[in-house]
Order: sequence, then C-alpha cells, then structure tokens
Amino acid sequence: MKRPRPAALAALLAGACTLAACANSAAPAAEQATAPVITTSVPAPAKDVDTVDWNVPAGEPPTLDPALSAIESVSTVAANMCEGLFTLGQDYRPEPALATALEHPDPLTYVIRLRDGVTFWDGKPVTPEDVVYSVKRVLDPKLGSSWIGWAAHLRGIDVTGRDEITVKLKKPDIVVPNFFAMPAFFVVQKDFAQAAGKDFGTAKGGVMCTGPYRLGTWTQGQNIVLTRNDAWWNRAARPKVKNLRFSFITDPSAQSAALAGGDVDGQFSVPRAAHDRLAGKGRLLYGQSLATTFLSVLNQQGALSDPATRQALQALIDYKGITASVYRGTAQPLRALVPPAAWGYAEDVFQAAYDKLPEPVQDLAKAKRLVSGSAKAKEKIVLAYTTAIEEETRIATAIADAAGQAGMSIELKPLTAEQFGAVFSAPQARAGIDLFLASGYLDFPEPLAYYQFFTTGNFYNFGGYRNADYDAAIATAMVTADDAARARKVAEAQAIMAGDLLNIPIATQYVNVYYAPHLAGLVPRQSYLNTPWAVALGGA
Repeated sequence: MKRPRPAALAALLAGACTLAACANSAAPAAEQATAPVITTSVPAPAKDVDTVDWNVPAGEPPTLDPALSAIESVSTVAANMCEGLFTLGQDYRPEPALATALEHPDPLTYVIRLRDGVTFWDGKPVTPEDVVYSVKRVLDPKLGSSWIGWAAHLRGIDVTGRDEITVKLKKPDIVVPNFFAMPAFFVVQKDFAQAAGKDFGTAKGGVMCTGPYRLGTWTQGQNIVLTRNDAWWNRAARPKVKNLRFSFITDPSAQSAALAGGDVDGQFSVPRAAHDRLAGKGRLLYGQSLATTFLSVLNQQGALSDPATRQALQALIDYKGITASVYRGTAQPLRALVPPAAWGYAEDVFQAAYDKLPEPVQDLAKAKRLVSGSAKAKEKIVLAYTTAIEEETRIATAIADAAGQAGMSIELKPLTAEQFGAVFSAPQARAGIDLFLASGYLDFPEPLAYYQFFTTGNFYNFGGYRNADYDAAIATAMVTADDAARARKVAEAQAIMAGDLLNIPIATQYVNVYYAPHLAGLVPRQSYLNTPWAVALGGA
C-alpha cells in the first residue's frame, strides 16, 4: 500500500552535510556501496526458547488492532497474533490459512471455504459471521483503516454457507484476491470486538484473534509480551519461542548498544550506522524488499506545475551518493516507482520496459539549465520529510543543498512521526506541502497494486495526478488475467508516470534483520509485516 515506512530511527543529524562529506566521515564510498549478500534460506531452529526480547524501532504501537496495521509498529507485533483467510509463503504466493480453498466461478465472484475446527484464543469457534464482520469492520470509514482501499469495486461480502463466504464485485479486479492474505481480511472475534468497542486493540481492551501468539501483557511505555498459543490450528508450524517480549527503543545509538550488548535479541530495520558493530556478533541478514523511497508531488501548482521544475529535481539528486553513504550499499537506485523485486510475474516484460527508462544519474549542469529557463523553477518549494527516519533526514538535506546549487529554493519541513503519518490520511496535514519524501512498500509482488493508487480520484492519489492514458492503461490491466498482457499494460502506465514525473523514484532498500547468535531460523522478507514471522524463530 502507499503508506509510510515509519521505522523510527528517531534522530536528526547533528548537522547538515553533503553526501560526499558524510561518506568521507565513515568508510570510503566505494566500500559502502558494496551490495550485501542476500539471504534466502537459513538453518532451521533446533530447540525451544523460553523468551525472546525483540525491539520495535518504530516505537510503541498506538494499537494492536489488525485493521489498523498499516504502520510497522503495529504490524510487526500484530502479524504474530492475527491471521487472514490466506497467508504469504516464502515466495510471496498465497497459501491457505483460515480458509482452505478459493473458487472463482465468474469474473465478479469469489467463494471462500473456511477451515473447520479453528478457534479463537478463548476457545470459541471461528464462524463465517466473524469473518464477514471483520471485513466489514475494515470497510467502515469511521474506523479509519487504510485497508479499505482494496474494496473500490466491492459489491458485497456475505455468509453463503456453514463454512463459506462469498465476495461479489461490481467489476472485475485482478488485484483483489491478493488481499485475502492481507490485514483487510484478518479475522477478529465479533463478540469480543463489539464488547470492547473503542477500546479494542488497546492495552485496556485487548484483541481476540486466532494466531500462533496471544496477547499476554501490555505495560504501556515499557513492553508488550505475547505468549505462544498452544491451541493454534497449524500444528506443523508450532512456534519454538514461548514468549515474545517487545521493547520500543527508537534512538539509533540506543538500539545499537542494546543489540550489541545482548539486552535485545533482535530487530528488523537495523540502523545502518550499527551494521559494522553488529556484523561479527550475531546474524545480520539482508533480503530483497518490495520497498521504494521516492519524492512525491503533492502540489501541482506553483513551482512544480512546470515540467522543467520536476525534471530539474530528478537531475539534481545524487543517487549513487545516497546508496553509498546514506544506505551504505544496502539499497539500489530506481528507474521506476515499483522495484524489480516486486515483479511477481512476466519478469521479462517488466525488465524490458524498465531498461527503456532513463538510468537515474545526477546531472547538476542539466538541472541548472532547466532552472535558468523556467521562472516557476525559481519559486520556493516546501519539501516535507519525517525526522523519525535518519536516512530520510539526510536525503532531504542533500536534495535541498543540491537544489540550491542548481538555483532552486527548497524549504525543508521536518515532520514528527505522528505528523508524517497524518499526511497519508488527512488532507489538512498536507496543506502547505509541495513535495514529500517518503518510503512505502508493496505488500505483495503485484506492481499494479501500487500503480492503481495514482489513477484519477483514488484515495491515495494525494497529488491529484490526472492522465487519461495512464488511467486507461491501469483500467485495462485491472481486468486482464493473462500475466504477460497485464504486465504490458502496467509497463505502459509506468512509462507514462515516469514521463510526467508525478513521483521521482530514488532507491529501493534491502530489508534487514539482526538476531543474536543463540537464535536461528528467520529469513528477512518484506512479508514479515503481514505474516507470523516469529514462527520461524527458535534456538540455534
């Protein structure tokens, strides 16, 4: 989904610096730019562990309601407790979970068979009514779930049998089945949620799900403890860790010290500055991610109304410097908004289209020429970014510095994590912002799922992008079942967006995880945000 990646590496730099200067203050840029080894498998855990202490760098979650799990602080924890009808396997392909079968009798109908004998943590059986309630709860605008976006073409969802629900669409939508494995279809107990009311998901109200871990205790400001659900239906994947204790250390230096000292056993999204310190202590692993860091045009008036301004912005970004010194080699420059790792099908089609897009390189001379010929390009641009992600503070600062060299005027607008999140949900939070630096990620490898958010009128189309040819290409792709044909239409839309520069892609980061040497089993994948990742973890 198009949403923030608030992995709160919460500290501003002590002072601004150019990318070259930052690189020289640590290891040489060439050394930092060396791509890490990608891990696709690790030895399975050999023994049980009583307790694992895991840090959530985004800080304490505001809720554990799975319907509100669009940010890492929530999803990292909730994904181990709550389940959907399907889940994502190691290759990101849907696998049965609370459902065992999916039928698609016509382009507008999906019939889902539910697994028999599944119970909630309190022992009560999961019913089709619980499933329908959970989905409709997400669709209630009053809840404020960002997962509502999947249902743009939904006609209805109903109980149609003792162990069956049916989803009906108004028009075909090839992306919809992917969401059956997402929090849009995570199941909560109807009676429990209704009784808890507005307290559902909070430390006071709790949650009631079916997954491998149940909520034990939540001591606000300190930790959340999950306890193994020994009655979990999936006997073949019984967790080897009995208790998961989550802490909320947000300062990068404190994270590094806690991990290196053994006070914390593991963490996703480890600060780059800590990588060298941790490399010889435990397992610091990297995986391909579905994430993208980019500039997004929020205001198509003013300076950014002139294509020359957007072209100048694209030309002044130091892509190699960002991957070398900011991400320290754990990222790659991007030619398109959706990264190659998210091409889940027809890779040859996507690769050919990707290769036709211009390679992202810094060209300050070009940027200066464009600015000199455009009155609009000299007008002030307000660039917003979050201070909760150290890397993005550095990127925003570097872009503003390079813009100044090209004759542009960029005013930086730092946002707290809370303000940053509001930009994705409240129009008033976007007021006064021209340009937005953000990191998002795809939940599954379907490029169409991301590109559809920029069609005219879409909820996530914050900049009000309008291009009839783009809309037409996406609309055709949405109803095209053949993979190669769909990929060609998505690639067509991708090329149109790349030409219009509504978004300026910068880099795709590798997902990373660190865990202590006494642990084993966990492979870093983007899907940790929506799947019970702790099930793979255990003693070495």
